[in-house]
Amino acid sequence: MSEEFVYHQTIEIHSECQVSLDDKTVTVQGSKGTLTRTFPEPQTSIKIEGNEVYVGTHVSRKRARALVGTVVAHIRNMMLGVRLGYEYEMKIVYSHFPITVELKDKTMIIKNFIGERGVRKARIVGDVQIRTTEDEIFISGIDLEHVSQSAANIQQACKIRDKDRRVFLDGIYVIRKTKGDTLKSIV
Repeated sequence: MSEEFVYHQTIEIHSECQVSLDDKTVTVQGSKGTLTRTFPEPQTSIKIEGNEVYVGTHVSRKRARALVGTVVAHIRNMMLGVRLGYEYEMKIVYSHFPITVELKDKTMIIKNFIGERGVRKARIVGDVQIRTTEDEIFISGIDLEHVSQSAANIQQACKIRDKDRRVFLDGIYVIRKTKGDTLKSIV
């Protein structure tokens, strides 16, 4: 298989996952759900043989090799997501004005941020589940990109401008990333 590619990488398909390929669309099924993604890069090729996914390129340029690594990382994240899932834990931090959050449809509403009368809004991306407590937000789902982009949108909505960041530490920050039963702490 590797003879026909100038550069290639392989990923072993986990026993709990089923991977199918239709042209450049990869579908991964697992115990937590199904993810589908299309990789339109013309310089990369994806093939499934036995228990492995081969991603390769016929071009020897550095950019083409980087694309192979990117496609491999996306497929690996898809396999982890459908098996274990992802969860981000966010902490609501304030010093004087208590911040309140509520979820309406696909929008997180942030009220009373540094005493502002208006509300700040953050868009929730994709199919993610959100739980809130008094001072924490938990974002979970099987698609890493949707979970992480939703957390980034919430954190960016609370960005303070025109004030000293060393003094005004109020905001909502990602403090922990969980991948299934493994834990990776940011702090």
